[in-house]
Amino acid sequence: MFACFEVKCQGVLCFSLMTCMLLFSSISESYGHGLGYEIMPPEMLGSKLVSLEISSDTWPDEYTKEISFALFETDTGVAVKNVTYFVMLTKQNEVLFDIISQRDDGVFVLKLHTTEDEQITVEEEDSNFFGSLLGGSKIVNVKGNVFGSGGLYDFKVIITTGDDYSNVLSPPLDYDVGISFLDKTSHSINDINFGQQKMSVITYYELINDDFTYDQNKRMISYSMPFDWSEKNILVTSVMHQEIIIPKTFGDLMVKSFSVNVNGFQVPDGVITIDDFSAENRVAHIVLNQNDILELSKKIDGFSNKMDFSIMPSADNLPLTTMTENAQFKLNLSWEPQSIKSGSTTAFYFEILDAFYVDRQVSVSYDLSIFHDGEEIGQVSTVSVDMGLNVIEFDVPDDVSGVVTLQFENLNGSNLADATFPVVVNRINIDETSIPAWIKNNAGWWATDQIDDSAFLQGIQYLIQEEIMIIPPTETSNDSDAIPDAGQRAQAFDQRVPAWIKNNAGWWATDQIDDSSFLQGIQYLVQKGIIVV
Repeated sequence: MFACFEVKCQGVLCFSLMTCMLLFSSISESYGHGLGYEIMPPEMLGSKLVSLEISSDTWPDEYTKEISFALFETDTGVAVKNVTYFVMLTKQNEVLFDIISQRDDGVFVLKLHTTEDEQITVEEEDSNFFGSLLGGSKIVNVKGNVFGSGGLYDFKVIITTGDDYSNVLSPPLDYDVGISFLDKTSHSINDINFGQQKMSVITYYELINDDFTYDQNKRMISYSMPFDWSEKNILVTSVMHQEIIIPKTFGDLMVKSFSVNVNGFQVPDGVITIDDFSAENRVAHIVLNQNDILELSKKIDGFSNKMDFSIMPSADNLPLTTMTENAQFKLNLSWEPQSIKSGSTTAFYFEILDAFYVDRQVSVSYDLSIFHDGEEIGQVSTVSVDMGLNVIEFDVPDDVSGVVTLQFENLNGSNLADATFPVVVNRINIDETSIPAWIKNNAGWWATDQIDDSAFLQGIQYLIQEEIMIIPPTETSNDSDAIPDAGQRAQAFDQRVPAWIKNNAGWWATDQIDDSSFLQGIQYLVQKGIIVV
């Protein structure tokens, strides 16, 4: 029974060098949920204390996850030799494989390779020449497409021999080990003011559920992930880390601070920190330590099996904040009036702070340009003040609406010290929109070709004109391809209506998108002159 090596892949015996029977009884258990490195609590092996060390890495590339298990004497740090391991991997409650193997040097190395194969395969390779000289262990390679995602990998590790293969442990050492690997999901948002935006969530714990949403009215990001709220699980969860990646083109989320709710309860402000060092994105880090999770568990229904996150700007939506590309300066921006309108004067207030001196306000030279649709519509070059707020008054042109960008450049003469802020002229508030409920039926019929384009769009036009259906203020463009009269419009609807608008109507009719997303299509048709109001 000393040279047994058995592998099962998804319940099917793949190969066996020798078969054996292991009798487990009165097993002691140790638990862990490590992010990348963890040492399990000490256990007795004969007359000495031993600990299991677990380390993991995504090496040598993004398609490989490496995990190593090593048993060592707690007092001396010396590795325990002649260890027999039973290792079973479970992911999202599915057993992927189990293996029994012996390690003369006490180190069990497992590599999980992402491939296109649905079937899991397991094979053991000898250590290379140099590894053998250094006492390197054999490596078990496991391949399959199931390893492409990250999240929590649950390992059952049972050690049945130590010091000598004849030294059969009774009871064996029994560990439940959770190892988390980075996993990233991307989510497209069609914001009524800032258009298409792409946010991502990186989890270092468990895979998030398929319920990511963004509430444009509250500016709130919501999603959830599986979580065991039992005290046993929390006591072996040292930290839970999530990252939300927000494009810096999404002005509504360029705020100075966020508040975070977990399962409906607000967590301390220190749980979330914002990293603005990237030129393209900002990263909101959510880090819950064990004490945070324990405090939450006292408030949360014990039957909950998930962790619900809600992230939204703190009470004040201003100032917006960001860092320069070279991370030397931090900028805070606000404006009055907060509702920027075409043809009006807006006062922009801002601070320039030195990030290396605990955000001390500084006086530096800078260039500020204001852009709309790629065209510069304002520019100033001057020196900032080191006390109080800088003020720039800007006359918004009559024909400017939508997103404008304030671009700061050459701070203190550095061509790497630049930063941008997107703001909205003539902001559309979702509360200002109104759609009678019965229009959804018409939209569904149109999407399924039960009524034609001209009938649906002429009906929408009538409802807007009679103020039965209210849409946000929308200017008609002067494009040369706009359709000039109703007769021509009726004939050209089929050619003029983009497919995405009809798709939106179908999705809206079945509640797959919200009202504002549907209204963006109607606004587009008004702007292009297809619907004349």
